[in-house]
Amino acid sequence: MWFSIIFLGALSFLLYFIYQSLLTKKSKYWEQYGVRQVDATSAATNFEVFLGKKDVTERDALAYNLLTTSGEKYCGLIENSYNVLLLKDMDLIKKILIKEFEHFPNRRDFFAWAKDDSILKKMLTAMNGDEWKDLRNTLTPAFTTGKIRRMMESFNNVGREWAASLKGQAKANGGSLKIDVIPCVNTYTVDVIASAVFGFKAGTIQNPNSDFATMAGRFSNFPRIKMIFAFQFPQLLKGLGISVMNMEALAWFEQILSPGLQERLSGGRKHNDFLQMLAEAKKGELKAVEEDEMSEFEKEAHDHLKSGKKVLLTNDVMNAQSLLFFLAGFATTTNFITFMLYALAAHQDVQERLRKELGKIAKNDGDFDYDELGQLEYLEMFVCEVLRKFPAANRLERICAKDYKDPETGLTIPKGTLVAIPVTSIHMEPKYYPNPDKFDPEGHFGSEVKKDRSPYAYLPFGSGPRNCIGMRFALIEGKAAVAHIVHHFKVEPTDKTPLPMKGLPGGLQTLPPTDLELKLTPRK
Repeated sequence: MWFSIIFLGALSFLLYFIYQSLLTKKSKYWEQYGVRQVDATSAATNFEVFLGKKDVTERDALAYNLLTTSGEKYCGLIENSYNVLLLKDMDLIKKILIKEFEHFPNRRDFFAWAKDDSILKKMLTAMNGDEWKDLRNTLTPAFTTGKIRRMMESFNNVGREWAASLKGQAKANGGSLKIDVIPCVNTYTVDVIASAVFGFKAGTIQNPNSDFATMAGRFSNFPRIKMIFAFQFPQLLKGLGISVMNMEALAWFEQILSPGLQERLSGGRKHNDFLQMLAEAKKGELKAVEEDEMSEFEKEAHDHLKSGKKVLLTNDVMNAQSLLFFLAGFATTTNFITFMLYALAAHQDVQERLRKELGKIAKNDGDFDYDELGQLEYLEMFVCEVLRKFPAANRLERICAKDYKDPETGLTIPKGTLVAIPVTSIHMEPKYYPNPDKFDPEGHFGSEVKKDRSPYAYLPFGSGPRNCIGMRFALIEGKAAVAHIVHHFKVEPTDKTPLPMKGLPGGLQTLPPTDLELKLTPRK
């Protein structure tokens, strides 16, 4: 049965994409709006994307480069069922993400394939319109600097245990250790999220095959063919009753969430975790976000959320946000930390400079203070450079909710258009980042360089009201991981490490090389 479904689905998919490829070459859709239409299939054919050999961002790069040559600010693409408007102009990008947010409030719905009564539909990212705005307004205070600071104990406890475990393995191995980076980093991220989100000790560092780790892997693993169908044919999956994610793992996490949530709602001992903050939000105990806790990006976006009302946080809604926090923060943060370790190994001068900076704030027990870690200038440059080269999302997308006409350019964007912002292409634009192929933290993110560059030329977490709500958590989790590793180890490439650095196509994100190997040597 499964073979038949997959075969028929794959055949339908192939025939559909061949049809769409032919249609793309003939279509004149964007000409009626005075927009240049680009055929970007030469960069990556639909079938190559399907096979995982090419990435949709290669299409973005081709279109972006054509715009650079012509001096145009935008162009039109046809991508399967979507009419896509790709932007290059910084002012237009700001309008779409912030100024004209009411016209562009929604993202593509990844959970369109899920059943209507599924807990997945209650996740923040699956909501639209006022329902999304109200929930976002309610949850935002849980992600401020002050709230994330409360979780620093989890980052330090796990980081200390991780470093000690790796030192023990290195000693048993004769003094140094070769690691398969992604599984190694997974043990850190799983234990951090288990502690900081669920208030649960997963024990993954000591036992990578623990039940929590096993279910985490199943929960966050999305087979490529299902991912493609989820984006292109969600209603087909929904009609066939095919789930993109492992429902057994989803049920397992739902089961362990309920007791922890009830404990916090009962008013017993307080925890420094996300469940505690959800309980406080339900009780109305979370303070509103103060302006001094917001970045300039956030201040600009905040006006679009002020009219939102606080929603009634039911147990299902709270469980859904905890699962979303885990889902969004596990694989993505693992990739982020993996790329940082990769960069340290590939650039020893960068690693040594970071080690000296971190050595000034490291405590006697090897822990790090949240505020001191956040104030390290070179660490911030390093993190920004990694996210420039390997952003969590290669493209930002917004759906036009109602017809829009830009008064400055005269551009008309019809309702239903998918507006694409090619993050990777912008991050590799020599106009914003001289010598963009070079890994250069200070050259690309020094204070003097940044002040003359549009803030919309750096979008690793998006921008505006619909940016990544967990940005602060991801950044401090990543910084803490690097701090503990650099303070305790010298990180080096092995003869199997691909150099110069590279990533692999992964849909809308770039993935670290498979089986990436690095060498850790404990410092004296």
